[in-house]
Amino acid sequence: MIDKPASWIIVFYDVPTEPTKQRVRIWREFKKIGALYPQMSFCIFPNNKENKQKIEEISKLILDNGKLIRISTSEYDEKQHNKLLEMFREERDKQYDEIYEECEEFIEETNLNIKNKKFSQEEVEEMEEVLDGLNRWVEKVISKDWIKTSTKITNLRECLRKCQDSMDQFAELSFPK
Repeated sequence: MIDKPASWIIVFYDVPTEPTKQRVRIWREFKKIGALYPQMSFCIFPNNKENKQKIEEISKLILDNGKLIRISTSEYDEKQHNKLLEMFREERDKQYDEIYEECEEFIEETNLNIKNKKFSQEEVEEMEEVLDGLNRWVEKVISKDWIKTSTKITNLRECLRKCQDSMDQFAELSFPK
């Protein structure tokens, strides 16, 4: 009779696809000790009340047509915890960088419209919609940033302020007094 494990070890790993020799060797070594490679997507969440509730809702959708395995960890290893936090930070910072680039493009487009004297009510409305979208995007990303330690948030908010200033200047020139 095989003892039931009291807990599970889940190993997430990422190695380059080339050379394939390394990838195959790791796969073979894990298979030798009985690793299960389910063909499933995986994601990682902080273990908090809000996420538990939302995961419960999403789980119902998954179970209608698929399989779901939910595992919570209780073991705490500071080194592994810090690696995971760094992965979350990197993901959020990529999103902040992408929004920042969009803000820079917004300012460039606004300045180009001013330079080319492209003033119309329609253009102002379009630019306002874009700015509103940027603001909503920032708030959405910040709401998911449960770590809230990125210095990029301050830079991004400053860039949004510059976008608003640029928009205000464009709107004033488009509707002379």
